[in-house]
Amino acid sequence: MSSGHVEAGEVINLNTLKDGMPGKTTFALVKTDDMEVIRMVLPRGRDIMEHSVEGELSVQCLKGHVIFQVEDEARTLAENDWLYLDHNQPHSIHAREDSILLVTILFKDNSR
Repeated sequence: MSSGHVEAGEVINLNTLKDGMPGKTTFALVKTDDMEVIRMVLPRGRDIMEHSVEGELSVQCLKGHVIFQVEDEARTLAENDWLYLDHNQPHSIHAREDSILLVTILFKDNSR
């Protein structure tokens, strides 16, 4: 069972969204036991301090320009760029412009 704003099989436009979805804030589109998909909105100048995620992570820049600091190296993401991070890989983010990211987290199930 999923919780979030999008139902299984539903199509949405990630730029225009649908009625009732907050276009200017970060929120989970879908969250299940196995994955979470987040539409992250970062205003220019916003910093997210170094952290890691309990799962594999993919990030697609839908709009704007952000800098990911990964393993002491700055990685630039602009519109349509994509980044993969391994399980628990530390990273930080700095928004150089107003930006929207599509973040997908895959949680590992150790029983498989």
